[in-house]
Amino acid sequence: MQKYALIVILLLAAIIRLVTLSKLMVFTPDEEYLLYITQTIVKHFHIIWIGVSALGFDFYMGPLWIYIIYPFVALFQGNPLVLGVISSLLGVGAVFLLYLLGTYIFNKKVGLVAALLYASSALMVYYDQQPYPPGVPFLSLLMAISLYLTSRSNKWWIVFAISYGMVFHIHLSLFLIIIVALYWAFIQRKKLNKKILILSFLAFIITISPLIAFDYFHKASNITTPIRILQSSSKYHVNIDLGLRFNSLLQSFSRVWYLTPNRNNADEILYPCITNPLSTTTQGSLVLSAITLIGLLYFSIKKATWTNPKTRLIVLLSLSFLIPFIALPVIHPIEYYLLGFFPLLFLVMASLIESFSKKIRILAYIVIILFVIHGIFTVFTASGDFGLATKNKLIGQVMNIVGQNSYDLDQDGACHKYEGWRYLFSNYARKPAHSSEDSVFSWLYPQEVSSSATEYSVLMTEKRAPTIAPLNYKYMLEQGGFKAYVYQH
Repeated sequence: MQKYALIVILLLAAIIRLVTLSKLMVFTPDEEYLLYITQTIVKHFHIIWIGVSALGFDFYMGPLWIYIIYPFVALFQGNPLVLGVISSLLGVGAVFLLYLLGTYIFNKKVGLVAALLYASSALMVYYDQQPYPPGVPFLSLLMAISLYLTSRSNKWWIVFAISYGMVFHIHLSLFLIIIVALYWAFIQRKKLNKKILILSFLAFIITISPLIAFDYFHKASNITTPIRILQSSSKYHVNIDLGLRFNSLLQSFSRVWYLTPNRNNADEILYPCITNPLSTTTQGSLVLSAITLIGLLYFSIKKATWTNPKTRLIVLLSLSFLIPFIALPVIHPIEYYLLGFFPLLFLVMASLIESFSKKIRILAYIVIILFVIHGIFTVFTASGDFGLATKNKLIGQVMNIVGQNSYDLDQDGACHKYEGWRYLFSNYARKPAHSSEDSVFSWLYPQEVSSSATEYSVLMTEKRAPTIAPLNYKYMLEQGGFKAYVYQH
């Protein structure tokens, strides 16, 4: 029976994410950057040593994610939707891994409840459909499972080493898990042997080897990043507003359970929109935040939690996300830094539900059913005004006017100012002669930029943002949350 329940949950997770993907997937400069880099090896395969930049201090992530998506980008001719399919499937994989972790740490019922909560949370669906950062919950759970299984076999340290190496290719919000791993290794030190330690170290080094090669040829650019961060901190004093950070955390505690239906999904997950007064971002409920916080604190301070190594592991892993979110000055209180934590939160809440008396547990199951229904309803009624399907339609309308004439491309807006328009026009229609994005990305396509005058100019804008439209525009087109101004020279 439980096996069939898991299959239903996995199917539900896949359907919610994939059926609504073209409507809801948002495309930002992060995805554009990924695809431009990938396209360089699609056009002419060559070895690359780094992926996208991060932190803003000349630090670069590793290129393995680029290599992973490379064959799919090549096969589907650069269609940006392929990134959303891969990230959505990783979300479905995270549902399965959460079930496994819940089963290992608690029991199958807890695993099923936690998996169901993750599968149907509208916030998690939206983040799973967003290709950047890719697969953070999946990687977080993979490391958690491998750490737990080291108590059964030392070989799982090798799996953890590879998984942790992937942190430097995926997202640095997972970085502090190494502290939990070192503690875990310390309490299991009597079982460890030199062979496993050496193999694990080699596995980690091989996984991050492209970054080692990059640092070797670029004067240790990555490894000296902490020095540049410290220098910047001393030059520009950073005040940590603990109240703001704690409030952001409580907002996330609520939003993971409830998002307002019939809203723009992009406004719920894009950081510039979450902080923009023009957006329709759901504000947290004090009641939901309080219940979640109380449940998490109760689980974390229970004596039984700390005397049991398995549940202690869950608390320590949770702290590896929560502490930097609240305390580190180099990390802004951005919700997606908690993506690795949210599955653990669902696991904690599922374990608390299973610890209730039978009558209260039945009531909790009714609430869970309502939560699942609400999550599905929220996702399927989301407007998708800023999704790929909307952009594709508007691009088609613009190109019906421009035809085969040359054109240049510009963009404007508020939180949807930078929307990867140049890549989308290039993939769905035809490349512009030049665009406002060339100053940032043209080093990846230097042969495609022309300095010649164009016959048409196109300005893509966010409809709800105040925009100074060109006085001589000939056409104004609307689609979803966007406007396009087309004018002829």
